[in-house]
Amino acid sequence: MSFEFKGSNLYFGLEIAKGRTKLKIMKQKILFTLSLLFTSTLVFSQNVEDNKISFKYIRLPYQRIDAAFKTYEVRFEHSYKMANEDSLKMFEVRKELAQKQYADQYKLWSDQKFLIDKNYLTQLAQYEKTVNAGGTATAPKPPLYPTAPQFIPVQAPQMHSEITDDAVYSANVKLDGFEKGLGGSMLTIDIMPIRSYKIVETKKGTGASTKYEYYCQYVMPVGVKMETPTQGALMNKTILEGVRTYQMKSFSSKYEYQLWYMENSAKFFLELEAEARRSAMAELNALINNEFGYTMLNHTAEMYAMNRYKDYDYSDVTTAYTYTTQALMLVERDRDRSSAKEKLDQAINAWKAILTESNLSDDKARINDKVTAMIQCNLAELYSWRGDYDQAELHKNLALNSGVNKFRNHAERVQGFYADQKKRWSVHF
Repeated sequence: MSFEFKGSNLYFGLEIAKGRTKLKIMKQKILFTLSLLFTSTLVFSQNVEDNKISFKYIRLPYQRIDAAFKTYEVRFEHSYKMANEDSLKMFEVRKELAQKQYADQYKLWSDQKFLIDKNYLTQLAQYEKTVNAGGTATAPKPPLYPTAPQFIPVQAPQMHSEITDDAVYSANVKLDGFEKGLGGSMLTIDIMPIRSYKIVETKKGTGASTKYEYYCQYVMPVGVKMETPTQGALMNKTILEGVRTYQMKSFSSKYEYQLWYMENSAKFFLELEAEARRSAMAELNALINNEFGYTMLNHTAEMYAMNRYKDYDYSDVTTAYTYTTQALMLVERDRDRSSAKEKLDQAINAWKAILTESNLSDDKARINDKVTAMIQCNLAELYSWRGDYDQAELHKNLALNSGVNKFRNHAERVQGFYADQKKRWSVHF
């Protein structure tokens, strides 16, 4: 029995070993097959050239100023002056109130002092008469007076500094595509006062490395109005109404900060005001040009080409790419890109001619699904600069749904830019 049991154990052990060997061989075959498939994919995979073409273009505004007006003026309104006047009026009211309160408190104190002095003098008179008559008496103690009131001057308000030279500020506001002059559009900027400002403290670090950092939160809105003689008000609103932040110094001690602020509070406010106004003018200038200006901007487009691959000749792709580069370099010449249209059409036609050879079902084809999706991306870009946004949308969607991740991702990246360009284009053409 013992021998048979050991024999059975040996048998089953051999069978398990055989199974493991078969499983190992099977795994090796699978890995070998996958390796062949991967190698095959690499062998028949064309190499795409990723190129970035940088060029300039005129960004069209969201709103169109009447073409009859080529000039613009900038005027300033000074709401901060009204705030100064209000502050001065309030200051006078507070001064009068403080003076009246002091006068009332002083009269009350004076009346109390009078009664105390009267009572003391009465006691002294009685004492003196007693002593003079030969009697014995204790001299009265000098009186204790209540604390006299002190007049605490009302602190003068922090006045907003006056903008005395409009040219300094209007120089920072430039409407691209127009000349400064009379008779055209009018840009009115209302400089409002800083309000709701407060200083915030933050403690960082520990021990000797402890720092107290400070920043100032404030609100400084700006009114903006753009109008023309024929169109009336194209924009009339208040901007920058949110809380903004101005970074201050850091100190090793919060008391060190308090000492600094005691000596520099007035200077600090003027610095804050100057920076707030400068920042506001920069943002306002960007807003105005986004809405009404024709701003020359730099743009970088991601365009694709192909390397020579095996027996495939991609010289037609190289030619189409060359036409594309030439066309995009002409875009900056006009707002309607008319100088570039001939070259844009040449490039578009060259890419479309290559697309006639597209074969999406054969990975080994010269113009397979990968190369086709690449060309769709190139065409979408070209059509967008030609102003044909329906065709740009069509080719962008073909790339988006191509199943080729590289070009699907490309299509997702550019669709927001195309949509914005289309919105601007539709206002003008």
